[in-house]
Amino acid sequence: MESNNSQNTNSGFDIIGLGKTAEAIPKEVYVEATKGLINTFNDIISPLTQTTSGIGRYIRQKFDNMVEVEKAIGALTLQNAIEKAKKQGDLRTPKHLKSFINSFEEASKETDDTLHDMWENIIASQISESEFHPRYVNILSNLTSDEAKLLLSLNTIQNLGKDYSSYLGSPRDGFIHFVTKNHELNLQKWTYSCNVLLEFELANVMAPNPRIYNIEDRVTILYSTNSGKRFLEIVKK
Repeated sequence: MESNNSQNTNSGFDIIGLGKTAEAIPKEVYVEATKGLINTFNDIISPLTQTTSGIGRYIRQKFDNMVEVEKAIGALTLQNAIEKAKKQGDLRTPKHLKSFINSFEEASKETDDTLHDMWENIIASQISESEFHPRYVNILSNLTSDEAKLLLSLNTIQNLGKDYSSYLGSPRDGFIHFVTKNHELNLQKWTYSCNVLLEFELANVMAPNPRIYNIEDRVTILYSTNSGKRFLEIVKK
């Protein structure tokens, strides 16, 4: 008789934290959708197989090693990414195969809507004409949904209002609150997610007008950098 631990290991759901997600889907719907996607996976990757040398077989090998729920998510992700890439023109060979495979594997484990959509787009960008950079894969794999949503909410430096200024040096800590525009009265709490965006140079800070905010509130302006803007152009279409 199999133990509960053995059953969990075989299913793979608990290992990657997808048990509750799978349970939330009606069983008959999940089973049929999974079977359909897995059975037609060769058809899904055929556009890549036809236009690239060897990558189709490589993806298929990775796909075969996945647990069932990863196969379902991965197949759907790749299908959607290929359709997005086709809308931009002819499919092209990924310049960085390792980054492409890593993207496919990461996407197969991602169930957060915001991040999953970003993984679809980053895969599509690698098989279409775009300004993709391999580092984007590493950056996205280190972002949580909180960081992704925060980055999407930020203004660029051209939209920060008036009276702000640069800091002397490069401050990275000591803030308690931030705003997305100078003179904005809604103070948002500075969290570790803010630090993460600074670490990956997706965001930066500017000094607000000191007459607007109380010193004890330690307010800064958090904004999207040009690097952050270019990153979003790839992952959020």
